[in-house]
Amino acid sequence: MYWGKYVQHDNNRDGMGQYLKLTQNLTKMFLDWHPTVGHDLHEAQSYLYISTGTGPYNNSLDPIAVDEWWLLAETETMEMARRGVPGVWTYGFYDGWVPNYLLWIPMTHNAFGRFYEVQSYGPDVNADLQLQPTVTSREWYRPNPPLPSIEWGPRNNTNIQESALMLAIHKVGMDRELYLENYYAKNKRSIEKGKDGPTFGWVVPAAQRRRVDAADLVNELRRQGVEIHRADAAFQAGTLNVAAGDYVIRADQPYRTLVDMYMSVQNYPPANPRPYDDTGWTMSYMRNVQVIPVASKAVLDQRMTLLAAEAKPTGGIDAAGTTLVIEHTTDNALMAFRFRNAGATMLAAEDDFELNGVKLRAGSFIIPNADRAAMDASLRDLGLKAIAVATAPTVKTHEMKVPRIGYVHSWLRTQDEGWVRAALDHYGVPYTYFADQKLREGNLQSKYDVILFPHTGGTLQNMLNGIAMSGTQPIPYKKSELTPNLGAVDQSDDIRGGMGLEGLAELEKFVRAGGTLITEGSTASLVSEAGISAGVTVEHPAQLFARGSIMRGVFTDLKSPIAYGYSEKDLPVYFNQDPVFAVAAAGTGAGAAVAVGPGQMVTPNATPVRVAPYESNPALPPAPVLGGAGPVTPVPGQAAGPGGGGRDGGGRGGNPDLPQAPRPRVVMQFPPNASDILLSGTLNGGEALANRALAIDMPVGKGHIVMFALRPFWRWQTQGTYFLAFNAILNWDNLDAGKPPTPTVPAGAPQGSPQ
Repeated sequence: MYWGKYVQHDNNRDGMGQYLKLTQNLTKMFLDWHPTVGHDLHEAQSYLYISTGTGPYNNSLDPIAVDEWWLLAETETMEMARRGVPGVWTYGFYDGWVPNYLLWIPMTHNAFGRFYEVQSYGPDVNADLQLQPTVTSREWYRPNPPLPSIEWGPRNNTNIQESALMLAIHKVGMDRELYLENYYAKNKRSIEKGKDGPTFGWVVPAAQRRRVDAADLVNELRRQGVEIHRADAAFQAGTLNVAAGDYVIRADQPYRTLVDMYMSVQNYPPANPRPYDDTGWTMSYMRNVQVIPVASKAVLDQRMTLLAAEAKPTGGIDAAGTTLVIEHTTDNALMAFRFRNAGATMLAAEDDFELNGVKLRAGSFIIPNADRAAMDASLRDLGLKAIAVATAPTVKTHEMKVPRIGYVHSWLRTQDEGWVRAALDHYGVPYTYFADQKLREGNLQSKYDVILFPHTGGTLQNMLNGIAMSGTQPIPYKKSELTPNLGAVDQSDDIRGGMGLEGLAELEKFVRAGGTLITEGSTASLVSEAGISAGVTVEHPAQLFARGSIMRGVFTDLKSPIAYGYSEKDLPVYFNQDPVFAVAAAGTGAGAAVAVGPGQMVTPNATPVRVAPYESNPALPPAPVLGGAGPVTPVPGQAAGPGGGGRDGGGRGGNPDLPQAPRPRVVMQFPPNASDILLSGTLNGGEALANRALAIDMPVGKGHIVMFALRPFWRWQTQGTYFLAFNAILNWDNLDAGKPPTPTVPAGAPQGSPQ
């Protein structure tokens, strides 16, 4: 259920975000002790898999690292075969692409990371473990395969891995000078490559719009051992103008490889073996922070000072006055600010407006009669800026009432939802956490204003039924004398069963009474497939291949509160295969299948996948932070209505001026051209995504259902999209703000013809 406070097996997929204590402590160990080899143990394969990977290997890897994988793995498989031990093999399981596993912590620090997958520990002995032919077949990478049947138990599990590991330790001990020389060579080559280019460094502008999250990115790299400098004075490197105080990541440093892996754009041709996990993770895209690669060697000769402590943007209040205005930049610290000051009245501007000659985005915080001392301390601590004015700006506003938040999880799967909890906890957002079974108790509207229901995976039937009600005995998950370490996050006398139709009905009742339900991924599919969100259907394109990639999201309604603070037309978003939403009459289409011959392609990377460039849209430049420098260009076209071809509410005859049925308000969608969709990772059959909705606000009764096809909170990596969901929470009872008036149908007008 829970392997830690937040996640299950993602405790081994936190290598880039590094939010979990396990990851942080392992990284600290490598930075403190600099071991040349790190070993990671897992249980998933028969009998013993030794990592090398099918490829494609990460493009930023030093070739030495790849050779080390093979050298030691082949030594172990050969030595175990020589001793008559069956079922020890390599190659055909993992790929070696995404650097998010624990084994990548040594890899990104120029050591040697490896792992085993071993047949399950048990704990019971299986007297006749039988394996499928796909596991026992003799292949080139498995010349000594597992037996068709065997008696297997904990002793087998321990013996086979211990024996192989003793052989590996012996080999590394005998060749210790080789591995130490390799460690030295990889560090030296990393520095030299930074001097040779073509990338000589990366610049993170300190005064960019999302300056607090930019500093957070810099601090995360520092925690992983990367050297970060600040420019002592303005300088020019090639065509790039660097301002004094900008963060500079020099490429001539030992951990350049780590930065290169994180900041590069990934290209994973679909003809490669099926990816093991995500295929795209470009950090600057995921965090929506500007990071500029430097192509001029002149950057290495400039005056700069190494950061000796965490970067901290200057915050506080400028000018005098009783009303504070805080620019909505989508810096996630704004969420912390609101809930640290939950007792204060805060308003959200519903339109762009001008203050002291600077145009600010809708959603900016306006705080009348502010407690200046308390606010100033909070702003300084968070690195946020406010300007004080004597008179509130002339702009339409609504109050951001602090909601009572309910948070639903399913005992069926607590893997992905933990990352949503992590984000809420990190920014100090309170909520009540409960299992979906309790939805059946009803009366939700008396307890909550907002209900979060994160992705659980599975089908509609899975999500309704939960863990099967098999057997007559309950399955408890709770703290007891026998299980003292369970129940820390949540507990139950019986985890079987899900919300059922009764719980789903209570969710709908909650929304119709005026509540806001926020869903993502599978739970967004749930409300659509159950018929609660009229006008939104779920498609399952057979030819679509989109495995954990960064896609281009296009805002279609920048006046929606969900889009508050976002100032550009496009936004990189994380998307993984489904759900694919069609809103009313959106077009259809499917791409061509991946063409793979009867055998594995020998050179699949010779034909890269089409990756679209991502740059700031010149028609929609980001506005500066309030108090910052530079002109502001107003964002055009903000009165545009929802996109995606939404025309589902047909007119009705017989009654004069009858309002149309509520339509889904599409806030963000995929681009209309499939070739513009992929930003990093892999994609095939992108036509199936063209114009499909990514973020939907669906009015239901007096309330709203917010549906995300993208995953706003993916691991601890997608900070750039957190505020799509944060906005929905902050503006939960005003999501209709900025919405064009609902058209009416005059008596006698043809059906489906709004006027």
